[in-house]
Amino acid sequence: MPPLIQSAFQTRKPGLSPAEFNTYYETIYLPLLVSLQGSSFLKSHTRSYVIRTACDASSFDTSNSNYRASVYYGTDHQDIDYDIYSEMIFEDEKAFKAFEKVMLEDQQNFQGPGGLKVVGLEVLEATLRPSK
Repeated sequence: MPPLIQSAFQTRKPGLSPAEFNTYYETIYLPLLVSLQGSSFLKSHTRSYVIRTACDASSFDTSNSNYRASVYYGTDHQDIDYDIYSEMIFEDEKAFKAFEKVMLEDQQNFQGPGGLKVVGLEVLEATLRPSK
């Protein structure tokens, strides 16, 4: 049976800056998941954080209006409402269900309401630069 591959888009909780969100995710949330799951932790969890730059660094505004996404083309910064894109690989659906129970318990501490969107993927492909 092929592995279950998922992509997740997560949005930070209102009141958290992007840096606070990233720090919580890396230093509290993920270590908690690993400690609770142990050897049944998913096969792979790759994360990429959206680059956000404060328009006014002295402001207490932690919203995306002040922390704009670094968009290069195709859309506007206000269309990027998520803060992290992650790719998760599980052995199978059963492994995901076990992970999901633990994953959802701590989410309210750093994630906004409706701030998690997950989609299943069929194949994981990578194209690498040819060697010289």
